[in-house]
Amino acid sequence: MRKHSSVLHRAEMASDDGGEGSAMPTPPPLKQATLSSTSASITQSKVNSLVLEFIIADVQPFSLVDNASFREMIAGISGGRTHMCRKTLMQRIERGFQNMKEAITETLQDVQTVCTTADIWTAHHRSFMGITCHWIEPETLDRKSAALACERTRGRHTYDVIAAKVSQIHAEFQIQGKVSATVTDNGSNFVKAFSEYGGCEMDDEMDNTDDVQFADVSAVLQEEQEEEELNFFLPPHHRCAAHTLNLIATTDLDKAASQGVSRKLYRSAMSKCAAIWNKAHRSSGAADAIEEIAQMRCLVPSVTRWSSEYHAIEKLMSLTESQLNGICDQLKLAKLHPQETMFLIEYTAILKPLAYSINLLQGEKNCYFGYIVPTILSLKAKLAEKLTQVQFSAHILSAVIKAIDTRFGQVLASHEARMAASTIPKFRLWWLADEERGAMKTAMVQESRLLHKEPSEDAGTTGNAAVGGDPEDDENFFTFETTQMTSSSAEEEVQRYLQDPDKSLASLKMYPMIRDLFLKYNTTLPSSAPVERLFSQGGLIFTPHRNKMTDKHFEQALLLRYNRLYWSVDM
Repeated sequence: MRKHSSVLHRAEMASDDGGEGSAMPTPPPLKQATLSSTSASITQSKVNSLVLEFIIADVQPFSLVDNASFREMIAGISGGRTHMCRKTLMQRIERGFQNMKEAITETLQDVQTVCTTADIWTAHHRSFMGITCHWIEPETLDRKSAALACERTRGRHTYDVIAAKVSQIHAEFQIQGKVSATVTDNGSNFVKAFSEYGGCEMDDEMDNTDDVQFADVSAVLQEEQEEEELNFFLPPHHRCAAHTLNLIATTDLDKAASQGVSRKLYRSAMSKCAAIWNKAHRSSGAADAIEEIAQMRCLVPSVTRWSSEYHAIEKLMSLTESQLNGICDQLKLAKLHPQETMFLIEYTAILKPLAYSINLLQGEKNCYFGYIVPTILSLKAKLAEKLTQVQFSAHILSAVIKAIDTRFGQVLASHEARMAASTIPKFRLWWLADEERGAMKTAMVQESRLLHKEPSEDAGTTGNAAVGGDPEDDENFFTFETTQMTSSSAEEEVQRYLQDPDKSLASLKMYPMIRDLFLKYNTTLPSSAPVERLFSQGGLIFTPHRNKMTDKHFEQALLLRYNRLYWSVDM
């Protein structure tokens, strides 16, 4: 009646009519419906591959494969198949790790320019050096990324240890001559490592005079022999722009706020906010009370991230006065004075562009080196606009603007950074003053001509040497090439690019010279945030319950999870 109601209805109609001729023929007995079994199509190799994918992608412990209930589950859903043991799992992880390294190395062979980010992470009394690699696909202009290493670093993190590790990892993946820059934070050990061993950077302390200086030859030779093992060659070094802005927002801003006319107001307001955060962090009852009164969870800021502190203050200031007073009464804390509340509201309003800039420069997929100069210039302009609108924080704004000029002065004057910004369709030359655009346009034309030199087909007019000619022949010795890329054609493309209103990266496909300039100058990232994201994934694997994991297995599990595009589970 439930499955074949129409058949039953016809049968009843036939029986009501009577007569043998009108009766329906007896239907054949129905067979029991069976599901097509897929167990036959699931091979043992497929089961092992899926288990390996599950262990790596979902950050499961390696011992899970020896768990009795897990083995029963796999056997039940695979038709009685058994999966690999822990020893086989570790062998497959190691094999997959080697295949991944070979695949990344092979991919990087076809890449002209790459950028790397580096940092050191410490967890559970162990330190690891992490390095990520980034490049741009010439055809699609998509950003590609891969983690190269997260190796254990023992002992002190001195500049020579850092230089040796960075040089070693670059050599393993054969990218020594392809790295446009390595981006790190402002740590003194990283800065010194690249200033000592960075072959492309000028030494600021070098004496440029022509005075003749004499030295003890034997002492020089002995010193060179002692430093022979430390002869590393590192790429140019860029400081993380987001980390530099974070230093401005913490060190420089806090110093200015603690010395200005509103220093007492700043300290008292911040201390009362900190008291609320500490209560919410240490007591679940306090957190529940805040959630009940404010109808939202209390955001506790991170100690090392100014942006999180800014957003925590902003969230508190979004509450009404009655809600803030209710929270303070419930937690038995000192209430915020109306003047303190006004100061914090002004604080969040004037520093919103700074928080936005830090978040913007931490991007990876759609953020490029050319974002730094326009972002910093826009930030300075927005902060300067607020100088006449503030009541308590004029000295704080002035200190932040001054710190930006000090810490970013070299980048703002850098030809590389300015050229990178000019080759991004979103900016072009709009960020420059009118009197500076002509010089920048000329520089773009010159760079385009240098990157696109093509020998002329007319050998008689160019003076090119014939293939196989005698090098001692005057006609073959004196060869001065001319190029098909004339100044007018380069100027024409640059002019068309600058007049194009399209702000998408796809528009660069219509300007091959500008696209090549974009690839040259914008492969470098503005921040070292990608390597910090690598460490965030490492924190999911290297937990207190798994702190006995070996350094090798930790690196293999982390990089396999990060680089899932570069290895196959069907091994």
